[in-house]
Amino acid sequence: MTAPSLSAPACRGTHRRLLRIPSGRSARTLDAVVVATTWSVDALGGAAALARELGATLVALCSREATASDVATLADRLSTMDDGCEPDRLDWLAVDVPDGYQHPLFGFATSRASEAKVERLGDLSLKRNLGLTLATLLGWESALFLDEDITDLDADDVRHATASLGELAMVGLEVADFPDNSVVCHAHRLAGGRQDTFVSGSALLVDVGQAESFFPDVYNEDWLFLFDAACLRLVGRTGEVGQLPYEPFRNPERAVGEEFGDVLAEGLMELAHLRLPRAVADDPGYWHRFLARRREFIAQIAGRITDLPASPLRAQALTALHAAEDRRAAITPASCAAYLRTWDADTRAWASRTRDLPRTSSLRSALELLGLAGDAMSPRLDGRTRKGTTMIPGTVDCAATARVAPTAQLGAPYRLLQEGEWDRLHRPTVIGEGCDIGHFCVVGEEAQLGAGTILDTYCLVEGGATLGERVIVTHRASVGARAVVGHDSVIGCSLVCERSRIGNRCRVFGDLVHRQLDPTRPWDAPEAEESSPILEDGVFVGWGATVVGGITIGEGAYICAGATVTKDVAAGRIVTGSNDVSSPQDWKGSLGKSEFFRSAVAG
Repeated sequence: MTAPSLSAPACRGTHRRLLRIPSGRSARTLDAVVVATTWSVDALGGAAALARELGATLVALCSREATASDVATLADRLSTMDDGCEPDRLDWLAVDVPDGYQHPLFGFATSRASEAKVERLGDLSLKRNLGLTLATLLGWESALFLDEDITDLDADDVRHATASLGELAMVGLEVADFPDNSVVCHAHRLAGGRQDTFVSGSALLVDVGQAESFFPDVYNEDWLFLFDAACLRLVGRTGEVGQLPYEPFRNPERAVGEEFGDVLAEGLMELAHLRLPRAVADDPGYWHRFLARRREFIAQIAGRITDLPASPLRAQALTALHAAEDRRAAITPASCAAYLRTWDADTRAWASRTRDLPRTSSLRSALELLGLAGDAMSPRLDGRTRKGTTMIPGTVDCAATARVAPTAQLGAPYRLLQEGEWDRLHRPTVIGEGCDIGHFCVVGEEAQLGAGTILDTYCLVEGGATLGERVIVTHRASVGARAVVGHDSVIGCSLVCERSRIGNRCRVFGDLVHRQLDPTRPWDAPEAEESSPILEDGVFVGWGATVVGGITIGEGAYICAGATVTKDVAAGRIVTGSNDVSSPQDWKGSLGKSEFFRSAVAG
């Protein structure tokens, strides 16, 4: 196989000759504008306005500072023109992509490659793959992928680009205002070199039906995505957009994180220029030669920048180049060839998975398949709260940062009483910031969950219950109506009866029950109501223990597994058997000397 000439550059100044000029002759229209957003959603204004003008769906894939709730607010602001006239309605979908989100569709071996993960943070490639998958599921033919820092969007440019799909697989909009380059290429420009920009995922029209690749989790993932199409000369560029400026040399770690992906992308594009088969890149010898030329390229840039007048920018650029060179020196030819073989396997697997995907016109069905129905908001989804199922519309206040499984029920009505009615608290059901509500959980009407509270699968929190912040309720546990659980407590697979009071930092693995002195009384009759247990701060209740109502368990008491407690327990005491109370000082085993009782023993 013919290897590239050693005189070939390690980074061409332009790849324009790989691109075609779009004709814009078809009648294709845009189906979706997909934006991966992590900042304030205020940056989405231009993309939202474009989507509305073109009759496309705005898809905002949110994380970090951006939330689906914020997108909903933005969409509401755009719903009426300044003159009060009703415009074309914006169709939108916003998804809070959970931290650590995983799905079998996106299980790529390249994501586990150590070379690609050096100083690489973020979820951009995941969001782009999500956008592709949603488009496939929903039968969209065209999608415009945008980065959130893209500005100056022109609807006519996008129409022309969209009308060129079909004859082309992808069409990019040229980022003209602030160049979209790697750190090394920015340095090349600063040093006086000819440095162009190429098509990128920051503003890319995609013919969904022709897209058989995916966005790998590596820098320049967009170049790898479009590489096969570029080799076939099925990529075009038209129009212009702007990009918010940034300082490419401010953080040298940026260059470190980019170098492996930059080497791969530039090395592959060299094959496209030379019309050599991709199999050439399976040979480590190709990468040995390319890495050597890359070393010379970086050294030449550094030499020219050194000759520039002294300035903070020059110093930053040199530091960034040194960081890039250190990273380049650590890259082996074998690792490049191995990564591309893994990428080939991932690409084949991806094509097979996406071919088997069902097609649906239902947004909810598509989101459920992706496991994101509980994290999405859209006017096409029922109700204002799109997380879980809201049982009584308008009564649930669910924080945007809460994660609620689609099978969970929020605001479930109080159960019917055999006699009388519940005294209402006249408050909403509240799911606080950062809560995580698992599958098949039920949160009752007027219940309130503090920030960071977690409900494991199949948990029940009955109406009017109050859970503090950072409470954990584990698998199948039940918290009764009007019960109160303090901050940082754990309710473990147990029953907490109605109106129980549990303090802060408690751990309850046994059951808290009513006394039931007269079981002949009607269950719901007012005269049958009996007092509930009270647990002060820091109480531990072991597995299989039973605490019977009408008593108080003092602060820091320890109820051993299997114990039955029907009497008050003083603070800091140990209970075993049936009301067998000991002090930590008198306890013969190691429990009395544990950290749990250290403060009590010291006292």
